[in-house]
Amino acid sequence: MAFPQIALSQVRQARGLKSPGFSIIQFLEGVVDEMNSPTDEQAALIKLTMEGKVMNYPDRWDQENLLNLHKAKIYLEMAIGLLSQ
Repeated sequence: MAFPQIALSQVRQARGLKSPGFSIIQFLEGVVDEMNSPTDEQAALIKLTMEGKVMNYPDRWDQENLLNLHKAKIYLEMAIGLLSQ
């Protein structure tokens, strides 16, 4: 099985898939900081939304946007953690 060794050699040479530089990770951390944290009321609405409780339109658009922002922040934090290892 030569391909696993070739693949690892390519990783070591920074060919193909590679980690971003420190400045990019810092940029992502800045994005997370810019997103801030939800207020108590927003956190409660996020929790209700995750439980499947939805509001009527047009408020549902903002409700879904709030949940999507929350998810994006969580995923960014996870990505930063993985990239920082």
